[in-house]
Amino acid sequence: MADAADRTLPASPRRREAARRAGMMPAAALPAWAAGAATTLLLLPAWGRATLPAAADMVRDATRAGMSPRAAPVEWAAVTPAAILLPTIGLVLASAGASLAVRFILDGLSWEPGRVAPDLQRIDLLAGLRRIFSGATLGAVVGSGCGLAALVAAATLASGPLVALFAASAVPAAGPQAWAAACHVLLALVATAAVVAAAQWGLARLRFERRIRMTPQEFADEAKSMQADPKVRLLQQRRRRVA
Repeated sequence: MADAADRTLPASPRRREAARRAGMMPAAALPAWAAGAATTLLLLPAWGRATLPAAADMVRDATRAGMSPRAAPVEWAAVTPAAILLPTIGLVLASAGASLAVRFILDGLSWEPGRVAPDLQRIDLLAGLRRIFSGATLGAVVGSGCGLAALVAAATLASGPLVALFAASAVPAAGPQAWAAACHVLLALVATAAVVAAAQWGLARLRFERRIRMTPQEFADEAKSMQADPKVRLLQQRRRRVA
């Protein structure tokens, strides 16, 4: 294997795709989850203002229909009005759109059907055990522990006002103040989780880019193999005829 100091060239698209198919490229699943959760929390107040009145009317009508022996059976279409369904669908679509946008931005937008096919050659028990008991796995465990500690610290600091609000009264507080304090705690947790997820993904992507760098000899060999490909030669011949 070539020394790491000789790998001075960025990976070619062919090498990058091979690494992606081999599962070496880190996926931005955690940053995408953080983006979706943040979008949900930011839109949650507007969703509540749009759906709570309709939900209250729905519960009241259902209660009256249940208490009246002569009332007609309640239809599910009427129990779930559009005032609840439409904002909920919009919230779900916005959250999913934010998650997909982050995945496309960080992982790239490329569709290859061959990635779906399973590769049985990747199943190697010894290689899996070596990865489990490797320094990289130990570093990942330490990094995850630091991220968990950051989340616990953020939750402890952000939940102070909420705990004080409930401790100040014998009856559990309910209202705008409690709602604002709870939203503050959730936003702090999601923001911390987003920072931790972005840091973990950035470090993993940096290690991946360094790992797949190519030496000049590897780059030359790949270029020669592509020139020897019949499909490439046919494409070059067609371009010469057009020119």
